[in-house]
Amino acid sequence: MRITAGALRGRTLITSRGRAIRPTSGKVREAVFNLLRDRINGARVLDLFAGAGALGIEALSRGAVFAFFVDSSKTAKRTIEENLKQLGVEANGRVLCCAVSRAIKILSQKGERFQIVFVDPPYGKGLAQDSLQAIADEDILAKDGIVVAEHSRREEIGDRCGILLLKTSKRHGDTQISLFMKVPKGGSG
Repeated sequence: MRITAGALRGRTLITSRGRAIRPTSGKVREAVFNLLRDRINGARVLDLFAGAGALGIEALSRGAVFAFFVDSSKTAKRTIEENLKQLGVEANGRVLCCAVSRAIKILSQKGERFQIVFVDPPYGKGLAQDSLQAIADEDILAKDGIVVAEHSRREEIGDRCGILLLKTSKRHGDTQISLFMKVPKGGSG
């Protein structure tokens, strides 16, 4: 798997083999970052269900200043740490190895806020909706932040989840990319 753009363009990421890891394809990653074009530079990013860390590392390559990676797999944690080190960006990333809901709670308690949150869970388990709810409940999204949820097009995701409002959704084969923004205080979106 290669980084598609930015300072690290063309560099290869180490990936873990196994059924549990479903890396985001280069085509879908490119579509995601086309939607985020003007939001990446200087952003703090949270990559949930990070796998090999492709989305967060791609964001770093394109100008994000820091990325937290969350995955419950120790193999994924080692893979992400190796990728960060191999690419020379280990100072710009940190990996949390725990359940996504727990990580969101920890980051919230530490006062962390993110301009971009990637949610890319295994398909068909309802984890995208659960993660959106946890993000909304813990309010870890910066005022102008955006959540990018990658999920199966067959998986129902509502237009609203607490303080998060669906802004746009794009389909790429079986993959649906849904962008959520924080509803302004006192507003309905």
